[in-house]
Amino acid sequence: MQTTYTQSRNKTELAELGTRLVAFLLDVLLLLTLIGVADFFTFSSDDSALLIKPERLLHLLLGLLYFAGTETCACQATLGKYLMHLRVTDHKGDRLTFKAAALRFFARPVSVVLFIFRVLVNMHNSTRRTFHDRITGSRVVQL
Repeated sequence: MQTTYTQSRNKTELAELGTRLVAFLLDVLLLLTLIGVADFFTFSSDDSALLIKPERLLHLLLGLLYFAGTETCACQATLGKYLMHLRVTDHKGDRLTFKAAALRFFARPVSVVLFIFRVLVNMHNSTRRTFHDRITGSRVVQL
């Protein structure tokens, strides 16, 4: 009788929240640098308007393409997640679709508000899955 052992390619260990936060901060730093370069080379339509400018649509599109594009590529991670050895998968361990990654991007601010609320009321979440992970069926796993 011959026995063959294969290693599963699906990692089920969810990433720690602190590791995910450091990866997100690295991504924000990179994205803010890209936005600063884009702002330098574009003309502002109205300098007195702080938030409501047409250029903000360009910034939003740049953020969407960065996060959703890199989370659906072959490495399944943004640069910050890649440096922290994290990967974004769906519930089966496969790549996310662009639709799920875009929904994950737009749901991230709601997730931040819910996290701040949990901290304020001292409610502990032991599952390590955030709101935007739950609604898209995704997981961030440690490699």
